[in-house]
Amino acid sequence: MSYLTQLKTFVEVYRSGNITRAASRLHMSQPAVTSHIQAMEAIVGKELFVRKARGVEPTPIADDLALQVAGHIDVLEQKVASIRSRASTDHGTLHLAGPAEYLSVVAGPALANLLQADKVNLVMHIGNKTSTYSLLEDDVVELAITASEPSDAQYEYLKLDRERLVLVMNRVQGKLLGEREITAHMLNQYKVVTYDEQLPLIRRYFSEVFNAPCESPVAAVCPDIRAISTIIKAGIGYSVLPDYLCKESIAKGELIPLGPLGPENDIYLVWKKGALRNPRVDFAKDVIMAFANLNYLSALPD
Repeated sequence: MSYLTQLKTFVEVYRSGNITRAASRLHMSQPAVTSHIQAMEAIVGKELFVRKARGVEPTPIADDLALQVAGHIDVLEQKVASIRSRASTDHGTLHLAGPAEYLSVVAGPALANLLQADKVNLVMHIGNKTSTYSLLEDDVVELAITASEPSDAQYEYLKLDRERLVLVMNRVQGKLLGEREITAHMLNQYKVVTYDEQLPLIRRYFSEVFNAPCESPVAAVCPDIRAISTIIKAGIGYSVLPDYLCKESIAKGELIPLGPLGPENDIYLVWKKGALRNPRVDFAKDVIMAFANLNYLSALPD
């Protein structure tokens, strides 16, 4: 889940020092602003403001949070304002390819703003790395989101986001391991659930964290990564997932994170050279990039 709206409200209250004044600037009701602040306090687990006779006073936690997020919020605001000021964008249909899990869990705000501009209709094509680049190559899609940096010179790209790989296990077996040091040898005694028989995410985690191969018996191969956490929550083995697919289940205690945090993957927005000469594609690229790092920025400070 993204907390950009609540973060924007927090920054405005922090800067104005007054909930009523912040509500006026944001064109929101005072109870709505208060609700956003309470939501942020629930997220960080600490009080952010102390009420005074003439406004609110930030706590040290609020000072730290503002220092880390205010600049990012400003950049997003500036980019969105720049996009909205354009008046020469062609109307039409845009075809976008990408992985189902990122498009469905993370990219919602960017795609919603693209559609709210009321200039672009969107057709999404779901697929893996191979099918995504094939769609670009065949000019079926104009833009693509992928965790694979393009190596062909015919493509241009920008870094859109980052994801962290997390090792997770079902609640029963994960709790039994307790505080024990997690090793490759230990994990190889348990079943693994993967989206590909080559164990791509799992193999990378084992290699970079343990410097060892994964030799766990494969319990299931599930091409849709979103379903892997469901299988594990049902009591079957472990897997390695992008953080945005498991952090909510971890917070609820439905999945148990184990071992060190895994490596990060960059996520890219890719297009063919020359595609941006089409104003519609260029416009869509700017809207999507205005919401870059949605997943990375949602990892709030402790």
